[in-house]
Amino acid sequence: MRRKRPRTRTGGPTAGSQDPALAGEVLRQGLRRLGLEPTPAQLEGFAVYLSELLRWGARINLTGFTTEAQIVREGFLRSMSYRVAFDPAPGMRAVDIGSGAGFPGLVLKICYPEIDMLLVEASRRRASFLRSLVRQLGLPGVRCLHGRAEQLHGEVEHRARYQVAFARAVGAPPEVVALAEPLLAPGGRLVIQVGRRRATSFSEDRRTLIESGLTVGTCVTQAVDPGMQPTELLVIEKPHGGHSLELTSPTRELSGRL
Repeated sequence: MRRKRPRTRTGGPTAGSQDPALAGEVLRQGLRRLGLEPTPAQLEGFAVYLSELLRWGARINLTGFTTEAQIVREGFLRSMSYRVAFDPAPGMRAVDIGSGAGFPGLVLKICYPEIDMLLVEASRRRASFLRSLVRQLGLPGVRCLHGRAEQLHGEVEHRARYQVAFARAVGAPPEVVALAEPLLAPGGRLVIQVGRRRATSFSEDRRTLIESGLTVGTCVTQAVDPGMQPTELLVIEKPHGGHSLELTSPTRELSGRL
């Protein structure tokens, strides 16, 4: 009698089609290469995060990743690459613009709980996912707002109140600067991941920002796992004078850890 072949699913990632043990080991080793020895509570938080991404991802489009290993590498570990561009400190206020599935803001919050993190997400469904996940993780000092960053520009609670802002795949760098700058405190930093598809236009974007009088720097983090490519970050610093940036003075070298 012929044995029936098991059916294969062509949808998004599911817990049953993955290898949680492998994903967990990739995460632990990657965090260690980044200089972070994860605590049991942090590993448990990431396990919950991964499980919820898989569960919600069966209903809504959260990421383009199809395996647990991809989520760990391109979601969790890639988000941790932002760490080289700022120094976490107790009471630091950070905003993640276009947070999506929580990359990088929520990942950084799990690893550096002393940061006060605001996640801003325009999609109602993704914002609902983030709020549900934040409740399950039980992390203090993290909020999710459903809306667009520009809606916060005129609010006293948010205008010029954040020491660091993060953005990933939400637009060209000059457009992201326009969204983030009003929210940054004087001397605050905006950290943007430069995607591979934008490599050809990166030089033009950088020149535009320099001509606008911004402090601009770049850093490339080495791959923390054999399955990853290096991460290129654009780091833009707001003048300490606190005045709004114009979109024509020379650029300055970016100070700090890059």
